[in-house]
Amino acid sequence: MVVFDSAYTYKMILERSLAARVTGRDLDGYFDHVWTIYPLAALISPEGSPERIGRPEVHDLAPRHTFIEGRLGRYRRLGRFRRLNLALAQIQLLWLAIRLVRRERIDIVRSEEAYYNGLFAWIVARLTGRPLVIGSWGNPGEIRRQTGRPLMGRMFKSVAAEESFEKFILRRADAVIVQNGDNRDFVLAQGVRPERAAIFRLGNVLHRYHFGDPASREMPWDDLRALGVGPDDELLLCISRLAALKLTDHPLRALGLIKDRCPRAKLLFIGEGPQREELVGLARELGIVDRVIFAGNRDQLWIANLFNGAAAVISPLTGRALAEAALGGAPIVAYDLDWQGDVVVPGETGELVPRHDIPALADAIERLLADRPRARRLGAAVRRHVAEMMDPAAIDAAQREVYRALIDRSFGR
Repeated sequence: MVVFDSAYTYKMILERSLAARVTGRDLDGYFDHVWTIYPLAALISPEGSPERIGRPEVHDLAPRHTFIEGRLGRYRRLGRFRRLNLALAQIQLLWLAIRLVRRERIDIVRSEEAYYNGLFAWIVARLTGRPLVIGSWGNPGEIRRQTGRPLMGRMFKSVAAEESFEKFILRRADAVIVQNGDNRDFVLAQGVRPERAAIFRLGNVLHRYHFGDPASREMPWDDLRALGVGPDDELLLCISRLAALKLTDHPLRALGLIKDRCPRAKLLFIGEGPQREELVGLARELGIVDRVIFAGNRDQLWIANLFNGAAAVISPLTGRALAEAALGGAPIVAYDLDWQGDVVVPGETGELVPRHDIPALADAIERLLADRPRARRLGAAVRRHVAEMMDPAAIDAAQREVYRALIDRSFGR
């Protein structure tokens, strides 16, 4: 299988212990080899960096996994002609992918979204006659309603243009894979036939450490003290990309509402993003700047160890991080958005509050802080619930069936 995916560069995967997110795609050996291609990986490199120009870079991530990173230009002597140089680099990468599919007799072409990567995957699948699988990991329609803007602002000038392109790609997929029922409803509304939409839970792409006993994990107190968090503080966690569409200002606003009633509460953000400076300014405006910590990006083991001592994990809108928090047995406060209601059952596995209701979010956090025995019971319950939902072996088996049927139908095997 070849997968077009722009979530993380090779360097990010190594630094944050995220290899399982990629290696889990082979479904425990069902696919002999998986090639992951990040067409615009060089965007992460600083302006003027030599990594931006040249041939695609190939990395051996694991015995069954190869990671390929595209460049923003093919030739250094064309540095003044950026658009032409970018086009040449991307055309070379496209041709590399087509030759790879043919040479290695790859069965499946997959993309993790229906936009730039989806275009690459559609062209490769169309020219090689392979079945096309498109991932739709979220509810883009809901996010666009929140922001009034396209998700891919660099690629699309308007919401209408993005929606039209999205429908074009999704309707031409042989299978569309989603994370939950809410996401499935979204793709069905875009015209995807029900028999072509399959739910792929993410348990088989989580780091195995998350499935271990939370009681055996040790809080990284030396690191936390250096950040300004001590054992007497009530630690609130928000693990997310710091971006407006992730609603990361809402935990700050909630803490602002309860700052006097919960004087020991401190909010720790894990993640980076374009909204960071805005969030720092908001914390200062709310009078809580001394109670908000930005820890940046951290590896999976460091994050998993934090759940053991968290008073609450706040999830305005998260995916993988919500599953990890649940497996860590952490008390969770979440908005009733996207798939979060699948994980958090009100009063049983956590606190689920109406979407965008910041006062309700604040009240739910306060309830967990005021009744720690109840919070621990909710944390234990959500771990049991999600451990069953995210069982890697069961997920592998279900996904193999989807691929097997797709390959049989496409190749007549």
